[in-house]
This record gives sequence, C-alpha cells and structure tokens, in this order.
Amino acid sequence: MIGAFRSRLPGREDMPFWRSLSVRLAMLLSVALLPLGMIAVSQTWRLERELGEVNSLTLISFTAQVASQERERIEAAFGAANGLAASLPELGNDPERCERVFSTFLEEARGRFSFAGFVPRSGIVSCSSVGEVADISDFGTFKEIVDIRERAVTLDQVGRLSGEAVLVVSLPVHGEDGAYEGFVAISIPHNDLDSPYAEIIGGRAMDLFTINRTGEVLTASGSIGTAADRLPADRAAEALVGGADRFSARNGLGQERIYSVVPIVEGTVYAVGAWQPEHGVPSDTAMRFLWSPALFPILMWAASLVLVIMAVEWLLVRHVRVIADQMRRFGRDRALPAALPEGRLPNELQAIEEEFVLMAARLIRDEAELLDTMHDKDVLLKEVHHRVKNNLQLISSIVNMQARRTTSKPTRAALESVNRRVSSMATVHRRLYQAENLGQVRADELLRDVVAPLTDLAQPGKSRPRVELRLDPVVLYPDQAVPAALLVVEAVTNALKYLGPDSTGDTWLRVGLEDRSEDQVQLYVQSSQSPEAPDGDEEPEIAGTGLGNQLITAFSRQLGGEPEVEDAQDVYSLRVTFTAASFDPDGDAA
Repeated sequence: MIGAFRSRLPGREDMPFWRSLSVRLAMLLSVALLPLGMIAVSQTWRLERELGEVNSLTLISFTAQVASQERERIEAAFGAANGLAASLPELGNDPERCERVFSTFLEEARGRFSFAGFVPRSGIVSCSSVGEVADISDFGTFKEIVDIRERAVTLDQVGRLSGEAVLVVSLPVHGEDGAYEGFVAISIPHNDLDSPYAEIIGGRAMDLFTINRTGEVLTASGSIGTAADRLPADRAAEALVGGADRFSARNGLGQERIYSVVPIVEGTVYAVGAWQPEHGVPSDTAMRFLWSPALFPILMWAASLVLVIMAVEWLLVRHVRVIADQMRRFGRDRALPAALPEGRLPNELQAIEEEFVLMAARLIRDEAELLDTMHDKDVLLKEVHHRVKNNLQLISSIVNMQARRTTSKPTRAALESVNRRVSSMATVHRRLYQAENLGQVRADELLRDVVAPLTDLAQPGKSRPRVELRLDPVVLYPDQAVPAALLVVEAVTNALKYLGPDSTGDTWLRVGLEDRSEDQVQLYVQSSQSPEAPDGDEEPEIAGTGLGNQLITAFSRQLGGEPEVEDAQDVYSLRVTFTAASFDPDGDAA
C-alpha cells in the first residue's frame, strides 16, 4: 500500500511549468495589466504623433527662418520689379532715361542687386542698367523666362548681362491692351546667397536648398554642384513642390535625412531643409521602435511580471519547494526533515512546516509500533506452526509405534494411512514456519517435500519407480497450499497402490504443477500401470467407495476445481485445474 502510494508521488520534473504558481500569477497579472497597458501604449502613441507634428512644425519653422535671407532678397526684388514695371510707360523708348532710372535703382540698392532692366519679347535689351543694347535672344535663360509669362526666379550660371552667376527675378509686363510685351528682370548676385557650410540648428546639421516651381535648384548651402546628391534620391526635385511638407528619405549619398519643404515666395520659390536625424535615433524601422516611447509601457509591463515572479518565488514558491522536497524525501526513505532556521519562513508556511514535522514524527512512531506488532504476529504464527508441526510429528510417531505393535494387516494398513496423512500435514506446517512470508507458500517446494517420502510406499516386490517432478514456481496462500499438498498425498498414494510397468516395461511416477495464464494453475499426478487389471480392494476410479478417492474429490473442490481422471491401458492420470486465489481468513480449514 505504502509502496504503491510512493510510486504515485510526482517528481518536480514531471509537472508542466505552466502549472507553476509563479507562472499562473504572472498570467493573471498580465490580464489585469492589459487594459492599463493598452491605454498607456495608446496615449504614448498619440503623444508621439503630437510630438511628431510639433517637431514637423518646428523643422518647417526653422527652415523658413534659415531661408529668411533668400526670402527677403527675392521679395525685395519682386517689389522693385513691380515699381520699375510701373515706370516703363513714362520712360518710353529713351535708352538714356532707362539707364538713369535703373542705374539709380542699383545705386540705392547698395550692391544687393547686380542688374535691372526691361527685356522685350524680341530679346534685344535697350532699357537696362548697363546703358547699352544687348541681344540675349539666343540665351537659354531668356527662352525659359519668356515662355513662362509669369513671375519667376531662375538661376543664370553665366550672367551675360551681370558678368557673374545670378538669380534672375522676372516679372511679366503687359501693355494697355493686355498683350504680353516682355518682363522686368532683376539679378541677385548668387555669391551673396550661397552659404559655404551647412547650418547648425539645435545641435543638428542642416543643408538648405531653394528651388523654383520647376524643381531647379537656385541656392544651396555648400557647393551647388553637389546639391543633387544631397536631395532625396527617391523623388525628383519638382515632386517636392506641392508634396509633403515633412518626410524622411535617403539622399543621393545613401544617408538618412529628414526633409522639410516650405514656400518662401508663394507659388514661386520653395526652401528645402535637409536635417540629420536626432543623435542616437536609428533609422531602421525595427530599431526605431526600440527607441519609441511606446516601448516604455511594454518594458514596465515586463518589469512588473519579473517583479511578481521574483517576489512569489522569493517569498512563497522556494519555501513551498523546500517543504515539498522534505515531504518527498520522507515519502521515499522516511527521513525526518531537518528543522529550518527560525524566521526563515513566513508565519503561515512555518506553521505548515511544523505540523508536517510533527506528523512525520508521529507517523514514523506509529509505523515502528505497527512493525513491532507485525513482527510479534510473525513470531507467534511461526511458533504456532512449529508447535502444530511438533504435535503432528508426535502423533505420527505414536501412530507409527502402534502400527508396529499390531499384528493385524488391515489395522496396520489403516494406521500407516493415517500416519502418512498426519506426516503430510506436519510437512505443510514446517514449510509455513520456515517461510519468510507467513502468508504465502512456495507450492513447488512444498510438493517436493511431500512427494519425497511417499515413494517408499510402493508395494513390496515391485521395483522402485522413476520419479519425475515438473513443478513451476507457484506461490499459493495457506488456504490453498494445504489442500493442494493433501491432494497430492492422496493421489500419489493411490497411484503407487496400482503402480506397475507400462507396455515398455518402464515404471514411473510423474507429479506436475503448471502455472498457466490468468492465474490458472493445473496440478496433475501420472503413473505407469500394468496393462492387466490390478487385484485389490479399491478401484482407481474416483467414483469408487475408497476413502482416498473421497478425500481427492473433497480437496479438489476445496481448491475450486474438479478432478479429471484418465485410466488408460498402461497410464493412470489425475488432473485438477483451479484459480490461485487470495487468502480467505474465513474459509474452511478442511
């Protein structure tokens, strides 16, 4: 019983991890924190979007602020062009007056502009600040401006009239009838607008570009020749006009940049700022998520789970594990647990541990008393079997002495039969008190001891039979071992009574015990006999009236079987098949 209980005790390695108290509390806490975590993540993402919008507006504001010089210069040029265009009807076609007006304008501009003049549709300039007639009809910039017929800003790298690279601010001029007559052009020195270095705004490097509505780069911080490499590589410059005002992209050099686009002269000139990403913020999407503020609620959730698991492990689980190990060791080898230091366990677990120690001590004491009682019982039973064996042997000796003193053959035969049965019962009791387990008997060893002295009962004048013992190791309880032994005694006695040589002249006796499947046991006794019918008082059939046959039938039924007799011409066989049953203390002893 105890061994079966011990075999069912689960080891720690047999238990699934998800049934652990720490894991279950962590799962419960995860469910409890899930709504708060979702709210925190949602608010963090919303705050991140708002910060992104603020950052976008800040970058746009910074871009417009950095491009203020270009805006002021270009807006001043457009304002001056408006004034000069209004004075053209008064100037007429007088080149001297035109030169005087436009030259005076340049002098008052104090070097902010390098050329001013009216360019007719023909491309022959006669009214300008240079004071001479110039033909620019074959000049590319002229063709571009004259076809636009709207105010525009273009880059002239050659500066045919100014003598240097300039930005040409052009304003269309229409006659009284509304016909397009040409445009007023004012040139801004390009060197006054280009910054040789990138701007540093808020600790972040910035490249500033200005483009017109066709995407032509007008100015650039650093070299204008490398402007194309520093603009977005995945879109054309003209696509920046009217597109997103803030976006991230890689430039022509493969560098990650944040671009902001803001109009500085509405519909004409746009400022493009290329900002380096914030220091330490990765450009990769996955890595950017790791730097996202939304990660902090997730980290707080993970930290809470780790804290709960550590707290439960430290305050509860490890102590429960110690107590469980003590119980497991006690169940395995009955080792009393050692007392834990005072104050190590919480009060509740300390009470459980103390009760377990007391229970273990009581259980060991009770088991010791039970073992003592069982030992006393075994000693008593052995003594009973020993005394019964001695008494039976004493009775056998008395009967044997009486048989020797009698002169009547029938009386002597009857006394010898009684003596044989008493001796067999004494043998059974000797086996019982010699057995280690008094409740079980090795039937094969018992039958070997019982059959050995019976071979001397062969009738005088006949040869001693060849005895074959085919005994499987079978364990029976005493309430079956005793009738089985007595059955063999009667069957062997009956077989020896009619023993004779078979047709081959061989005389033999065979006793067998077979252990069959499903607790089935077969006991059989076989012997050779002479083909001629034997003379005697008793017949070998079970249906006879002899005492031996009656006892065989009684012992067979006590075993739960029926005797099967085969009396062939030269072989006598008796078989009894029964089920090996458990001990029945209330069964009959006969």
